[in-house]
Amino acid sequence: MGYSNFKTLKQALKRLEIEEMSANLFVNIESVEASEWLLTSLEIAKKAPLTNEKSKSERIISPILMEILMAYQAHITLYSGEDLYIDDKKDLSGACDFFIAKHPFKNVMQAPIITLVEAKDEDMDYGQGQCLAQMYAAKVFNEQEGHPQEMIYGCAVTGGEWKFMKLLHGQVFIDLNTYYLTDLSKIIGIFHQIIKLYL
Repeated sequence: MGYSNFKTLKQALKRLEIEEMSANLFVNIESVEASEWLLTSLEIAKKAPLTNEKSKSERIISPILMEILMAYQAHITLYSGEDLYIDDKKDLSGACDFFIAKHPFKNVMQAPIITLVEAKDEDMDYGQGQCLAQMYAAKVFNEQEGHPQEMIYGCAVTGGEWKFMKLLHGQVFIDLNTYYLTDLSKIIGIFHQIIKLYL
């Protein structure tokens, strides 16, 4: 089961010995307007029921992340459903919904991983716990591969709600703000801001 064994944020914090902090992670967000392609894709997504994690991942989350990829494709690769194996005994293994690695297009994912996005069907607490476990695993992976990163960003998503997180020095900073699809230009702007930190 791997990362899915982290059922709540509280459980992940305890098992990984990470301290929770609250913060306004993005004080000055430069909104970035969605392209016509993305707006059309999200409109088309409404034509079929969004009843589970898979449908929301495919029709809402993936197009938004592809929009980010297109802006930075010379520097990042977006992976979906790739396995990240660190330690089976600690449940730090299994597939991640989405993650961004800081390197141009490669078929085989390499370090460093800088951002993870975890989709959960209406269960934000579960999403945050699982996302934190994946962020921690990404931190360890980067260190093992000789590309340590001071911070790793993550985002737990229900499709409609987006909650950003930052792992730094044994603490996870959870954004005080929750963003919604009505804040699409802000969500895109936040991803731009995150990626620019690593360039």
